[in-house]
Amino acid sequence: MNELEAKQLVQEKLPEKRFAHSLRVAETAVLMARLFKADEKKCHIAGLLHDYCKYDDLNDMHEIVKENSLDDELQLYTSAILHGPIAAFLMEKEFNIHDEEILLAIKNHTSGRADMNLVEKIIFVADYIEPARTTPGVEDIRDIVYNDHDLERAVFEITRRNICYLAEQGVKIYSETFKCYNYYN
Repeated sequence: MNELEAKQLVQEKLPEKRFAHSLRVAETAVLMARLFKADEKKCHIAGLLHDYCKYDDLNDMHEIVKENSLDDELQLYTSAILHGPIAAFLMEKEFNIHDEEILLAIKNHTSGRADMNLVEKIIFVADYIEPARTTPGVEDIRDIVYNDHDLERAVFEITRRNICYLAEQGVKIYSETFKCYNYYN
């Protein structure tokens, strides 16, 4: 799938606001790819496609997990976690994307994981820092990326903040997020 096809695919499926977010993530990912010497095309495509399943029916996502022997732990979560792994699965199965870096970036953009590849780290961070994000402390993360050029520290800080936020909300935290935190700590 080329970049134009990826853009058309998400534009047809996502609401306008989420499509605009996907465009910003893709643009941010390309800027970061230049900064960290990653493949710009892979980052652009992964950024465009990362939220492809964001609004899919939760029961349908759970059924995909069950029918295709995906990580059983995913059955415990809502779309907030599921949309990445399901999108990666569908990109490979239905859209013939077989590039492991792109698929892993889509799959793990919300949870992170230990020892992410460069494209994964870029999409994980780009999703958090794209220009329209106003999460408290996002400027600190942007500073770590653009001024300190420390992608691994950015991954750690985002993961730490996500865990703290989820714990404060009393929400179940996916095990891959803890693995990501421990690996980058």
